[in-house]
Amino acid sequence: MTSPIQIAIVEDNADNIETFQYVVSQLTTPVHLAAVASDEVGAFSILTHPGIELVFLDIQLRNTTIFSVLERAFKEGPISPELVFLTAHGSFENAVKAIQYACLDFVTKPFHTTDIENSLQRYLAKKQNSTTNQQPEIGLLLQLLKNDMHTPKSMAIQLSRGIIELVDLHLITYIEADENISMVYLADGQCLHSNKNFGHYLSLLSDNLDFIQISKSYLVNVAHIRQYNHQDKSLKLKTDQSLIVSHRFSRELHRFLLSNQKQLLSEGKFDFIKNLFKSGPK
Repeated sequence: MTSPIQIAIVEDNADNIETFQYVVSQLTTPVHLAAVASDEVGAFSILTHPGIELVFLDIQLRNTTIFSVLERAFKEGPISPELVFLTAHGSFENAVKAIQYACLDFVTKPFHTTDIENSLQRYLAKKQNSTTNQQPEIGLLLQLLKNDMHTPKSMAIQLSRGIIELVDLHLITYIEADENISMVYLADGQCLHSNKNFGHYLSLLSDNLDFIQISKSYLVNVAHIRQYNHQDKSLKLKTDQSLIVSHRFSRELHRFLLSNQKQLLSEGKFDFIKNLFKSGPK
């Protein structure tokens, strides 16, 4: 018989704790609610408890957030359980984006049995197929929260078998949709097969001016563009790869590159601006 997953919850609202306890009683996946905490002291104890496998963390605690506790536990750690964050819809948007950048799990409140069940299944899949050490992702999360989330430097890419790879954003040349997964191409020639769909990356990088969508299947890092032919809609990268810009996105790309020439040059993102645009045969 499979041993139940040892889980815990950090939540300062009694009604939410009661709801969680009810949800746990309805789960098909065997679990044991080993601990409940409602303050910073209890949260720290759970985060550093080696017997707890998975903890659900409410972001907002009384007079603080879970991240201050998480930072202390990370420094004194290691943090033992896998983390799933709980947040109300529309709240802590920057924090939720940081959680997504770090490829950590979160559930939106009010949560239901299906939400918790899905988190348990994701945990089991990761546990079965890879190590469940989250320290690099937690470190990235804390770094993102400490710095400006508008200019993140790194992103965690979730691969198959539960493997997480941390990648510097400036090394990504482009991201390609491939049915329900995405292909993340790097400047050194690597191609990472992410099990996140293309929409995930579109949403995550929507306010990052270094990335621009050129078709329904391609998201490109402008720092890696070598040349754009507006006539035949061909885009050449510094890696010598060529992509086709769809008609729908071509005007926006052309306008973006023209209006940002000075900034792109000052940031050193193009070696030769005269080679950026090529008119093609008349």
